[in-house]
Amino acid sequence: MSTSKPVEWVSALIERFEDQLPIKCGELTNQMRLNLEQNKECLVALSRFKFSLVINGLTDILKTIDSTRFGGFDQEKNIYESYLIVLDAVEQCLANTKDLSTSRLDEAIYVNKLLPVVCKLLNVPGDGITVQHVRQLASNVLFALSVNNFGTLFSKVVSRLECLIASGDETCEAGDLDLIQHMNVDMLKLTRLLNEEVQKWRLLKKIHHTELVKSVEKAIWNWLDTYPEEFTDLQKRPNAELSDNCEKLFELLDSFGEANRRKVQYVWPLQMMLLVLCPIILEELVYALEKGGPCSAEHLRKRNFVDALKRQLHAQVLGKQHSAGGTESAAVVTFVKLCKSATYINNKDSNNVLFVMVQSVIGDLKLILFNPSKPFSRGQDKINVDLELMIEFFLACLRLNPHNNEVLRVCLNLSSPAMFHYVLVKALYRIITQKRLAWWPQIDIVYSRAGELRNMFTDTLNKVSQSSTFSTTPLRISGITGVSTLKDILFNPQQLRSQYSQAFKSKTSDRLAYDEGPNNRELLLWIVRLIIVDPYLMLHNPNKLDHETQMSTFELINGLVSLVHDTSMMPDVAHAAMESLLVLHETRNIELWNPEASINTFWSISSQVLFSISQKLVLHQIYEYTSVLRWLREILVLRNAFLLHHKDNAYLGSNIPMAKHAHTKLEIVFFIYLWSIDPEAVKIAMSCFALFAYEADIRFGFDETAVLTLLPNYNIYMELSAASTTLVTTGRNALQKKILSLLRRIEYATPGNKQAWYDTFVSQQHLAKFLAVYPKRVDDLGSGGSTAGSPSVSGSETSSLAGGGYTKFGKRRAGVHSSEHEIEDVFHEWANMTGFLCALGSVWLPVKNRPGPHGIPVDTRRTSMEPVSSDLCYCPVTQFIGDCLKYLVCQNEKFGIQIQRHIQDLLGHELNPLCYPILFDQIKIQVDKFFDANGQVICSEQNTQ
Repeated sequence: MSTSKPVEWVSALIERFEDQLPIKCGELTNQMRLNLEQNKECLVALSRFKFSLVINGLTDILKTIDSTRFGGFDQEKNIYESYLIVLDAVEQCLANTKDLSTSRLDEAIYVNKLLPVVCKLLNVPGDGITVQHVRQLASNVLFALSVNNFGTLFSKVVSRLECLIASGDETCEAGDLDLIQHMNVDMLKLTRLLNEEVQKWRLLKKIHHTELVKSVEKAIWNWLDTYPEEFTDLQKRPNAELSDNCEKLFELLDSFGEANRRKVQYVWPLQMMLLVLCPIILEELVYALEKGGPCSAEHLRKRNFVDALKRQLHAQVLGKQHSAGGTESAAVVTFVKLCKSATYINNKDSNNVLFVMVQSVIGDLKLILFNPSKPFSRGQDKINVDLELMIEFFLACLRLNPHNNEVLRVCLNLSSPAMFHYVLVKALYRIITQKRLAWWPQIDIVYSRAGELRNMFTDTLNKVSQSSTFSTTPLRISGITGVSTLKDILFNPQQLRSQYSQAFKSKTSDRLAYDEGPNNRELLLWIVRLIIVDPYLMLHNPNKLDHETQMSTFELINGLVSLVHDTSMMPDVAHAAMESLLVLHETRNIELWNPEASINTFWSISSQVLFSISQKLVLHQIYEYTSVLRWLREILVLRNAFLLHHKDNAYLGSNIPMAKHAHTKLEIVFFIYLWSIDPEAVKIAMSCFALFAYEADIRFGFDETAVLTLLPNYNIYMELSAASTTLVTTGRNALQKKILSLLRRIEYATPGNKQAWYDTFVSQQHLAKFLAVYPKRVDDLGSGGSTAGSPSVSGSETSSLAGGGYTKFGKRRAGVHSSEHEIEDVFHEWANMTGFLCALGSVWLPVKNRPGPHGIPVDTRRTSMEPVSSDLCYCPVTQFIGDCLKYLVCQNEKFGIQIQRHIQDLLGHELNPLCYPILFDQIKIQVDKFFDANGQVICSEQNTQ
């Protein structure tokens, strides 16, 4: 049956794949992304059997995306992400066709259908990372397409050349000539391509020569990257046909360059590469130039070309050239290309003439490109091209002479220009991530420079922190001018919007500044990415004492943690920092934090990480809190893996104050995010309780008594975690019901659950006041109101009284006046908070009112957060229940009825039974207010409604 309707089956899968793309369903969740990836894998697998059907379906999707209109930043993001997903699928399908045979008709259909769509993406406008990725994937698709369809693509190039010749119109677009630089060519195909260009060159208009030159040079580099063994073999066995075509094209280019001096920046590099492809000719030229030997008349023009370039290069070193933007800069580019080509030859072959020529110019290139007192620049409009040139030369130097660290030393110097640091970091990143030839040095040659790289990271981080409107210090409400209380956030959106606008303008100006060179944020991003791909670059600490090693690791990780706080203003850097911290928390890398005392160092540094992030999550000062919670869960998994690896000594160092503080903060985080309106955040928080408990198991060697001493609510924590997996498709209300039923069973007060309850209580009071008078203003919202009689808590926790706990509401309403949807979110969060406070209220009851010990000593249930000077008979639960009863007569037009119903339902069904005596006392107090001293009813609208 599965084979009876193959077209319908494949079409249905393609349709489902399309419906799951971001252009159809918006931003993808993790589960949606997983489903989409599974469908993509199915399509790739099907393409081996129904290739034309699949590839045509994917092409139609690309056309659909192309016809989608841009409608703001989110839509633009969804469009480009959809392009990336579909292009990746197309590339994988094409890679599957190596052993497949398709009819010429089918081939012509899908190639002609796919080519226009993909070629259009090669020129998609924009400079963002995502746009660049789209262009690169489009190039990859053409490369994969040309493997089995070179003849079709080559014929299009030839047809375009003939069309350009026939038209005689200089305004005619080059079109398919761009295909040359994206095709997969081996030596035979390259020879064929050069031969075609030689034949057509004189017939083309000059305006098309430049595009052809750039495309052919790119084709040569594609050949070197794809078939380096052919280039190596060419040095030993020169190809006569290839050499003949290279010579002819060299002569044509030489005449073109003399007549068009402004085009030599494109012409000369190609001419040099053509000489590189002719080892016999190159040998004669080198012998004539370096040894003073004879040069045949037929190669005299080539000798003069190389000699003129070398003289121009040296003149630039001596400062005799008028500007760096003329022909001398073309000489620099040309010789950098020469150096790069030499790296494709094994450096053990020291007699190769390429190495001889490189040695004659490499010194001058170093002085021009890496002179701290006079950085190389051809103008602001070419800064990115110049950086790429410097990166290529840096890599060439390292690969040609790994032990000569002159350029490396200049780039590591903190007083060198920022562009040198950027070049270094990008070059090291490529060494680690890109495919390498056997003789190219590996990254370990710079491990000894780890200390200098750490200093560069710290220096760059400090510069970013000092220059940012929102520094890398965690975002605080008080850090925004004129915004200090919850009242300002909820009721002065215009002022907050102005502050955020200024911040984003700063961010935009930083992006624009990149046109003038890489800014510090960009450099910081790539340093962090460097840590991700090879953390040992920053963790290598030879010949250091234990405490010095630990301190250097602490400074590195602390710096990365500070970047996680800035998920709103520097999201790319923050996400990279999160990923790097995950890598650093892998067991093999934790061992490197301080090899002499890895466990003690782990507890000291990792606890600081948890404490810092947890503190910001508690205060709701991290914008993308759900993603950070998810990341925090992964950190806990990695921590447990390390502790399990050292289970015999896992307890060592775990009693330090910071570890205890981190333990408490984590517990607070897990509790307060149980009332979030984001179901994913709630489930993540629930799942973390098991990891929290598992850590205690490992620390105490799975000793139940010891574990219960640390986590007296161990069993409830495990149930909360289990519920997060069993309630995958449960609605928001049902999820909260389940949570509240488990919270009511918590018997033991801990520093974490008490503080979580109190922080929630303060936030709930603010929201209740806001909802009760909405849409009017609440002038006294930031005064604390009825919190005056609340018990004392530590200074760090009371910051939420000033409204620090509601940064997220400020962000939710910062752009425009609060929408109905946003206000509904506020109401639902208030309802979740109120239910949470009802169910967990028993943790604030005085010890004498709490249940028996159940095997746990009474002292373990009394915490330092209980006020010493206050009467233990008082607890904030009394105030909470009293306030709830007052809202039973809430008269708000929009929320009054809903508030009354929720209060009735929550107090009636979700209140912890241990709080019933307080409820009854408060009801009596409220009822007594309806009567005067003589027992007569006080007639008022509120009392008699």
